[in-house]
Amino acid sequence: MSTKKLRCAIYTRKSTEEGLDQDFNSLQAQRESCAAYVMSQTHEGWNALDTLYDDGGFSGGNMERPGLQQLMNDIEAGQIDIVVVYKVDRLTRSLADFAKLVEVFDKHSVSFVSVTQAFNTTSSMGRLTLNVLLSFAQFEREVTAERIRDKFKASKEKGMWMGGRPVLGYDVKDRKLIPNPDEINKARYIFEAYLEVGSAMILKEHLDQAGIVSKRWVTQKGNQAGGKPFTRGSLYGLLSNPIYVGKIRHKDKIYDGQHEAIVDRDLWDRVQALLAKNRVVNLNKTRAKSPSLLAGILVHEDGRPFKPSHSNKNGVKRRYYRHPTCTLPSNAIETVILLEVKHMLSSPSKLAEILDVDDQEQLKALFASAKLRVTEMDAAPRPMTFKSILKQVIVGANELQLHICPDGLTAFLSSDPEAELTYSASDRAPHIITLQTQLKRCGQGKKLIVRSDSSTDPASVDTSLIKLIGRAHMWFDQMKTGSSFKEIAEKEKVDERLVARTIRCTFLAPDITSAILRGQEPSDLSSQKLLRLPSMPTEWDAQRDLLGFN
Repeated sequence: MSTKKLRCAIYTRKSTEEGLDQDFNSLQAQRESCAAYVMSQTHEGWNALDTLYDDGGFSGGNMERPGLQQLMNDIEAGQIDIVVVYKVDRLTRSLADFAKLVEVFDKHSVSFVSVTQAFNTTSSMGRLTLNVLLSFAQFEREVTAERIRDKFKASKEKGMWMGGRPVLGYDVKDRKLIPNPDEINKARYIFEAYLEVGSAMILKEHLDQAGIVSKRWVTQKGNQAGGKPFTRGSLYGLLSNPIYVGKIRHKDKIYDGQHEAIVDRDLWDRVQALLAKNRVVNLNKTRAKSPSLLAGILVHEDGRPFKPSHSNKNGVKRRYYRHPTCTLPSNAIETVILLEVKHMLSSPSKLAEILDVDDQEQLKALFASAKLRVTEMDAAPRPMTFKSILKQVIVGANELQLHICPDGLTAFLSSDPEAELTYSASDRAPHIITLQTQLKRCGQGKKLIVRSDSSTDPASVDTSLIKLIGRAHMWFDQMKTGSSFKEIAEKEKVDERLVARTIRCTFLAPDITSAILRGQEPSDLSSQKLLRLPSMPTEWDAQRDLLGFN
């Protein structure tokens, strides 16, 4: 009886481009080892495909790789039976990405083999071992990110310029800030004028009349940038930038810089005092009138804004965004936007595209900062966080548009927390992210439904389930640092049994968690059902049977 032919795709990856121009490089070495292994399985019908699925100079921390994308397309087309790699971390270093890949492999009956580790995802033991191994790979990646952050911090402590958008009054030469004689007086004038008028809005109008615009500069790609009228947000960023007094800021600390100061220290101190005074006034107004995260930036496609509102029913306060044509529950729309913003911050390729960053060291530092900011957003999202990143969110009948502010995003990732409170609009054109949505009648309002990328049918995202998953991981992280169920319960002011039942959700199968995040869970699955389960099976297949995913 003839053996069935199994088509084997060999995937190779190397994180850097170093050595790729050699006659025999790392990618070729990986491919030869994999090809030899495939040849040893010829009696089983294995046959290596000629197509090269190579990614040279791409990180394993994300899935934005041309070779990997081609591999996934060919799997979707049914052209591959087995994926062969030299080591598991060549495929991915992310547990979340690995779960997505395994889901696609299972869907198309594709096996996965690691030559040096002899793993096969067709068995439950193979999956368990692979997850453990990937945990260590992800740990190594996080340690590398910490080293980059430490290097970035050490360089700033020495007063070195570590890149970013040039400021008015300085040029960048050989990675150093050099005073620009033609712009020094303009920068000083802005500081003096702010003291005179006492308002960024009035100062903006004054500068517009005088024809003073933002810094003109050329990106690493050779594109012209800047040279546009100042906005109130960019003025706040300029006035609070310690670079002008010869300093360098890193998070909440300021160090002596290696560049020359162009603004007198006394003038700087008086401007900072006035900024602090105005900040307190504006912040109190924001807290009193705009408690909602998207207040002021959520707009209907007809141009009219959604206004925050609330109602009280049986002692429970419910928040809404109201428009003459529809009403959106605050919790639903804010959760959708928060998830999309966190997804953007978790993608280095997306950050590079939006911020127009080519320098790998700078991108790594920004991405490391983005991961920290995502953690902060999980703990307590703030209105000014959204106003720093988002210029506008436009709600249409069939789509939701997020207008990302590049300069605001840069400030959010690189400036200190206080600067974030005042930075809003930008000089650069916004980057637009579009989500396919539907507005459906629900009671007296309308419910926003975000469509899944993998289906044409709309999938309703259950925000209570998503919050439960997020809370479970947050509490589990606290346990890993030494906190007990009792200590977490006392801190959160909840029952200890609720903490224990919630933390069980961190052990859900990756495909179950992914389905919940996409709103594709069974219709009868709710947060209450998960919490009321007497026990949670450890076997993923048992979980799928119990929760209705099979």
